[in-house]
Amino acid sequence: MKTSLLSIVAAFVLLTSAPAASAADFDHSNDRRTEDGRRMSPAERARYEAAQRDKDRKIALERARYEEAQRKNQRENERKLALERARLEAQRREDQKKAAERARWEAQHRNDRKDDRGRDYGYNGRR
Repeated sequence: MKTSLLSIVAAFVLLTSAPAASAADFDHSNDRRTEDGRRMSPAERARYEAAQRDKDRKIALERARYEEAQRKNQRENERKLALERARLEAQRREDQKKAAERARWEAQHRNDRKDDRGRDYGYNGRR
């Protein structure tokens, strides 16, 4: 009996205190008040809204400038990367051409030695 009575009292205390402590008061007229809590006159409201629009416009212009600068940097980086790829491809082709020319020259001059060094006289019968 004591346990159930104690449980009921504890539940009642929790139910009554938790929402009151955690819920903030809702101010329905917050949109017509300034930060210090006073109401704004129509002229003040017009100036405030104009200032907000001007601030938003400046932020949008700055964002547009920043994004354009980013796009410009990206285009420049892509251009540099394309130039570097083209340079490396040309270098690779030149290296292949030199290797082919070297192989061709060595094949042509393989038997140019007159002192018989490097000749195989044993098994194949070349003389």
